[in-house]
Amino acid sequence: MTTIQPPRPADPPTAEDSPGGSAHVFVSRDIAETQAWLNALLRRDLRLEPLSGDGFAARLSAQSLAGAHIIRAEYPAGMRLKHGDARDDLTIRIVADGGSLFSAGRQTLAAVPGRGLVLNTGLCESAEYGRGSVHTTFTLPGEEVARILQAAFERPAPGQLDIAGTFDVAAPEGATIVAMMSAIESGLSGDAPLASAPQAARLLRDALVMLVLARFPHRYASWFERTAAPAPWQIRRAVAFIDAHRDGPLTVQEVADAVGIGLRSLQEGFRKHKQISPHDYIKQVRLAAVRAALLEPGCTRSIEAIARHWGFVNRGHFALDYRNAFGEQPSQTRRRR
Repeated sequence: MTTIQPPRPADPPTAEDSPGGSAHVFVSRDIAETQAWLNALLRRDLRLEPLSGDGFAARLSAQSLAGAHIIRAEYPAGMRLKHGDARDDLTIRIVADGGSLFSAGRQTLAAVPGRGLVLNTGLCESAEYGRGSVHTTFTLPGEEVARILQAAFERPAPGQLDIAGTFDVAAPEGATIVAMMSAIESGLSGDAPLASAPQAARLLRDALVMLVLARFPHRYASWFERTAAPAPWQIRRAVAFIDAHRDGPLTVQEVADAVGIGLRSLQEGFRKHKQISPHDYIKQVRLAAVRAALLEPGCTRSIEAIARHWGFVNRGHFALDYRNAFGEQPSQTRRRR
């Protein structure tokens, strides 16, 4: 990659920038310059480290609107990132290539092609971007998220936004998140329509935030209960909680406790509105994750290792469950990638 003179750390777009115009572009092989540029852009204390001894390279472009940033980033050699402060924000990441791992407490969340990420990075201690990582990130400071919530529900939202999870970008809600991010990004470029309509751009930004907050569990999720839906809010929250915690030990009782309803009520709600038990729903979510891993190009892990990662320890039971779900053996799936 050819190094060009990067802008000074004060040059990135600020939170008060109006929409429109060219994206602010930064290209460098210097990790210290990249760190300074990102810290100036996001007003955070981020610490960057090379992923290996093979050097470092970054190409970043950023657009801003009233506190929100849309950043497209390429890290050909990858990198590691540590957070030097605990500033809250709402981050949504869509990965085109490579992948990102975020450590948040006892959770490790992965953003990979086909699987988006939603996270308050104030909960995150560190992150690792794999080689060839290419992703688009929407980020909005926590105080601005609180203002959006207060405006929508006419009540203050002073607590930390405890949100962390992943989503399927091909599912209806995931595809909508991707489309809205793309609309904001393209709509703020050059003389695109949103460039001359900052109020409309702000409304689109707020709609994206509200969609994500309505989809994932967090301390304010109960505020969205009055939204009409085909299933009661408890069942929708249970589904979101399962999807957000599908990569770790999870019992039906833990789901009921997280949602705040009894075990029997949870079981009856799933059978009535999902035509499946919560136990079988958890199994289906994890089987789908196994299938996605088996179809992933370049994946070298064994079928047994992938199955164990997603909680299937009995080979015979796993093979039967997989065949019942997808009509083929795991080995057949792997050969089709």
